[in-house]
Amino acid sequence: MADIEWTQDGPIARIKINRPDRKNALGGDMRLQLADYFDQANADKSVRAVMLEGEGACFCAGADVSGMGHLSIVDSRSRLQAHTHAMIKKLYSIEKPVIAVVRGPAVGMGLSMVLACDLTIASENARFSCIFARRGLAPDTGAAFLLSRVIGHAKAKELIFTTRFFSADEARALEIINEVVPDEMLEQHALEYAVRLAKQPTFALGMAKKMLQFSLSPSFDQFLEYEAMIQPLIHCTSDYQEGIDSFREKREANFTGQ
Repeated sequence: MADIEWTQDGPIARIKINRPDRKNALGGDMRLQLADYFDQANADKSVRAVMLEGEGACFCAGADVSGMGHLSIVDSRSRLQAHTHAMIKKLYSIEKPVIAVVRGPAVGMGLSMVLACDLTIASENARFSCIFARRGLAPDTGAAFLLSRVIGHAKAKELIFTTRFFSADEARALEIINEVVPDEMLEQHALEYAVRLAKQPTFALGMAKKMLQFSLSPSFDQFLEYEAMIQPLIHCTSDYQEGIDSFREKREANFTGQ
């Protein structure tokens, strides 16, 4: 089975992260495959709406930490732009309605993907976290940009600094997600919602998305350029290495501020 799957249900493209044994954590190649499918969904005129899903009990546990290592600032920046930024920009730029369908945890990069979608329908068991600091990282995948524009800077700082998990109900109250449904109804409810959106004037909805995005300053692209300068610097810190080591060794991190 492919780690990223594409199926089409009439006018609905269903893109699924299919790596449940790793909680759908995304390696670099998986991010490139997602980027390709996001391009395909945008270009294919038979697609009128998109569903983004995760296989099994977890939507997405973020980046695959097992593939992380020490890189130079130049190489780290290049990899971030080539894999992570390429993927999230293409998701954000799809000129059709995109629904995130969330069961279980959506953390780090997984939360960023939720925020980059237009609408989110979550199971009552969904949980969210801006978990980057636990790995000694500042947020990436556009999380700081996307989160602050949904919930404001004060609440975004709380979630980024504490890395705490929050429930689907809290995410709904914060307007991060749109609906919370019983777990057994998740896929069917999301599909019915996507079918309704697919009957709308697709080009008009796509242009409405562009207008809303244009109203933001700086633009998402400009923000990602700045993010690409910051994150490689953090990869050179002792705290970043401690964050990765503690995760692999399944222990609490002992950060020193270095």
